[in-house]
Amino acid sequence: MTVAYPPALWFSGDSGVYVRHAQIWPALSTRGLYPWLIKAFEWTGSFTSLVAVQHLAGLALGVAIYLLVRRRLGGSDWVATLAAAPVVLDARQLTLEQYLLTETLFTAALAGAALVLAWKERPGPVAGFVAGLAVAVGVLTRPTGVVAVGVLLLLLLLPWRGWRAPVAYLLGILALWGAVLVTVGSAPNAYGVGGGRFLYGRTAQIADCDRLDLSPDLRRLCPRQPVDQRPERPDWFIWNKDSPIVDAKRPEDLDAFARAVIRQQTGDYLARVAADTSRYFWAQRLGPKETCLAQWWVPPLAPADWAADRDCTPRLADPHYDSQPAPSQASPPNAAAEFLHGYGRYGTTPPLAVTAMTLLALTGALWPRRGRLRLSLLALGFAAIGMGIMIFSVATSMFDYRYGLPALAFLPIAAAAGWQRLRATPTDRPAPAVDDDEPQPAPLAPTLTGSNGER
Repeated sequence: MTVAYPPALWFSGDSGVYVRHAQIWPALSTRGLYPWLIKAFEWTGSFTSLVAVQHLAGLALGVAIYLLVRRRLGGSDWVATLAAAPVVLDARQLTLEQYLLTETLFTAALAGAALVLAWKERPGPVAGFVAGLAVAVGVLTRPTGVVAVGVLLLLLLLPWRGWRAPVAYLLGILALWGAVLVTVGSAPNAYGVGGGRFLYGRTAQIADCDRLDLSPDLRRLCPRQPVDQRPERPDWFIWNKDSPIVDAKRPEDLDAFARAVIRQQTGDYLARVAADTSRYFWAQRLGPKETCLAQWWVPPLAPADWAADRDCTPRLADPHYDSQPAPSQASPPNAAAEFLHGYGRYGTTPPLAVTAMTLLALTGALWPRRGRLRLSLLALGFAAIGMGIMIFSVATSMFDYRYGLPALAFLPIAAAAGWQRLRATPTDRPAPAVDDDEPQPAPLAPTLTGSNGER
């Protein structure tokens, strides 16, 4: 990737925002924690070093998943390899690691927190604190990470093994949030929350204002198109100059409008969320604008040939640490780009595999069989985080392969844990843990007997 598309791939809008905020001190975290990572590599003068670290983070995550399944869950080599494959080999995963976007940091932080807690059957306070810090990084990078906070806490509480690890976990979260509070105070978006803009876009797509009870200020935000003729992508209502969002008097009105739509059209809202979430589980045809967005996550054939269709083709970052993309130019494709372009079209995790992993995890976790409680909890916990990321991103924003991709760091582990629990026999139980601090009974002294059984 780094050879085919130097120094990095550039997503119009988001990448420039992150780089610009990285250049504003001390307000780095007004767009989450990703600008801090960009700032950390500014001294190199090129984005190449940053994306190289992102690729290494993806590789390290794959290795960690393999070791967890192989050594801690008792899986075979092929089970561990299958569990690590989506993170290491999925074409969209590799492409996003080359982008100046938050997904790699978000995935590595959230999955790292889960792996730390799953590594030992009884994680201690140090592991709990480290996991708390890591999950806080994830939440401060993308708000969808909040789904993991409660799930990981439950993994520490069930079964009960004392209060030290759960308290250390919560302290780790509070420590990082406190550091951000001291640094930037209550600046907007300082805690990874994007306000009501994205939720407004989600609800504006379905809002039937003819039957909604709205105040005059909120009615100004009603879409002008009939419900059945709305744009297919909710983000149109966020960024398009013809959107009613430009008429908002206060930012708070966007959130108030979204809450009113959800409250008064609950069935329509839930149906749309369910329909869009289902796209992650089985292939469905994308509309023209959705196809355009999906093409950003396919490596381009020519590394800089985006001048003809700049809305649907990945762009390149500037060779220097600049907040603007590289100048438009056309260049012949190199061999690496040709290979990656072909691989990017077919080397993705199919929705059917996502469905199979989810079903395997839930079946293994809920199968009526005694023993292996830890495997059951890990299968349910990792599946809940993976599915929660997909559902929460759709519910608060929109369907996009980019938003659901972090689930591939959790669902394969959940499926491996479910498989291990299904294949275990009733007598195939791990030996009870021995506490080294407890005094052990002394062995019985041998006795000598004669041939007649007397001493």
